[in-house]
Amino acid sequence: YQRRVHGIITNQMSGEPGPPAEEYTLVTAANETVKSSRGYSGKGLATYPNGDKYDGEFKNGIREGKGKYIYVSQDEYEGDFHENLKHGIGKMTYKPKGELKGVYYGYWENGQKHGEGVFTFPNKDIYSGMWKFGKKDGKGTFIFEETKMKYVGIWSDGNFVQGKWILPNGTFFEGNFEGNQPKGKGKWVFKNKDVCYGEYIQTIEAGATEAQKTIKLEWKTCSGMEQHIIFTVIE
Repeated sequence: YQRRVHGIITNQMSGEPGPPAEEYTLVTAANETVKSSRGYSGKGLATYPNGDKYDGEFKNGIREGKGKYIYVSQDEYEGDFHENLKHGIGKMTYKPKGELKGVYYGYWENGQKHGEGVFTFPNKDIYSGMWKFGKKDGKGTFIFEETKMKYVGIWSDGNFVQGKWILPNGTFFEGNFEGNQPKGKGKWVFKNKDVCYGEYIQTIEAGATEAQKTIKLEWKTCSGMEQHIIFTVIE
């Protein structure tokens, strides 16, 4: 459903701008300047009251087809639109105030990342896989650029929940995860094919602020061997 905010109708489910409820500037394909896109079909350049711009195709007054949307924040989307929303295949560059925060290329539905897509982070970490309503969900691979480690498996609601934690030398842990860290029973498989079964126990300790916490991982094997690893997690 829709709501009206500062004269612009917004899709409540996705937060995407809909057709403005007040006058704005549209330059048509015939280089004619009009005060709205109402009833217009064809290519055009719209400048909305909040400073956002759309350069692309319209159908009966709404964004439909190929186009580029430039937000006043300097974020940019280029790709498919349907009924005013990002829908189909497109590329979103997140760069509020000019600072690159990431790039997504893939499928969209009703204004949200949905389906198969690739997100590249500023530090060059990459997630490639499935998305559901804007979050990592389904089969996917996350590659850590600095360490070359990988998470390969199943994601749910934005978090890695089951699969393999693969080290650069090919050794990997396979099991369940919580908070993007291993938890519960699983196994380590080494390059020489040796297998070590065991269990990861998580202990969460409060951080210096509410936004920061420390996760202590304890690996216990069937033989009683223990390994302690400490992760500092910023949410």
